[in-house]
Amino acid sequence: MRHTFISFLGLSGFLAASVFAQQAAKPNFSGTWRLDAEKSQVHSGKAAVRSVAIEQKDSSIHITRKLKAADGTESTVEITCTTDGKDCEGKAGKASFFFDGPALIEMDVSDDQISRTIMTLDDKHTICASVSYIFPKADSDALVFDKQ
Repeated sequence: MRHTFISFLGLSGFLAASVFAQQAAKPNFSGTWRLDAEKSQVHSGKAAVRSVAIEQKDSSIHITRKLKAADGTESTVEITCTTDGKDCEGKAGKASFFFDGPALIEMDVSDDQISRTIMTLDDKHTICASVSYIFPKADSDALVFDKQ
């Protein structure tokens, strides 16, 4: 009986530590971020994100992106979603967000494109984003954003 109780306490402590570690592993990306063109590598030929405003609270996230296409056309894309992997509808299509350890993964699906973005917060002042274009296939982009 005593051994079972001690084992239970040990298991309870391990589970509590695991839950705390998962919560601590989810960084907060909130802020206004500007693309560092010198540190970024854009190979896809897709519209380039110039700045991103992120509001992250608990398990929700609101992102506003300002883009500039190769022809100089500027646009703004906004989405509000949860970070639990559920699909969210936006004007440009569906998106979903989820954490994989300290990385925030974004999947975007529209009529003409499917992409995956992996964002990491290198320090409190830099986001590194790797954008993979699944359909149509294009070279990946490595984007670096500095906090304003």
